Amino acid sequence: MPHSWHYPTGVMLDHLDRLRPASVLEIGPGFGKWGFLARELLDWNEGRLTRDTWTARIDAVEAYPYDTPLYDWVYDDVRIADALDVAADIRDYDLVIMSDVIEHIEKDAARGLLRDLVGHNRNVLVSTPLDFFEQHVEENPHEDHVSHWVAADFDGFTADIDAAGGAALVVLIAGRGATLPTERRAKVSRALQHVPGLARRGTIQRDVKRLLS
Repeated sequence: MPHSWHYPTGVMLDHLDRLRPASVLEIGPGFGKWGFLARELLDWNEGRLTRDTWTARIDAVEAYPYDTPLYDWVYDDVRIADALDVAADIRDYDLVIMSDVIEHIEKDAARGLLRDLVGHNRNVLVSTPLDFFEQHVEENPHEDHVSHWVAADFDGFTADIDAAGGAALVVLIAGRGATLPTERRAKVSRALQHVPGLARRGTIQRDVKRLLS
């Protein structure tokens, strides 16, 4: 859908605040939720309220042309295209956000996209439902759920993995030149996914990670 659950919002905003990216590319913005939140955190909260004073660059790639005023209001540029078709153009961003997007892409294609994004951008931030559920929107096939992602699907990446609200998986991946997450944080994060009873308990996971890393 062009909107998303609130469950991963706090965890994702914490990552965004730690990273403080100068440039953001959002894949699948829908109505523009994350463009708004990123602009608020990176510019408005710092007193830069008008476009001519903004210092953060926030772009987006959206496969379906939703009717929303936020595209013109909070983004610098919105490109209507399938991210798989324009992946070669997504380069040199400090952060790429995919919020409730990856489950709409076949897994092999999505893995290839992730590898490309990680290889050419500093960080990638992903959220996706913990549990698979069917979704189909007749007029927009990009809204269909076609894959289900678990923590093990991000093996091979340096990633900080959290559960949020017992409903969402949030994954911050280190890309080219990234300082966060650290290798130690990623190892602790991955180990906690195998502890019985912790895999879906994000608050406890985060407390343990702070202690151990």
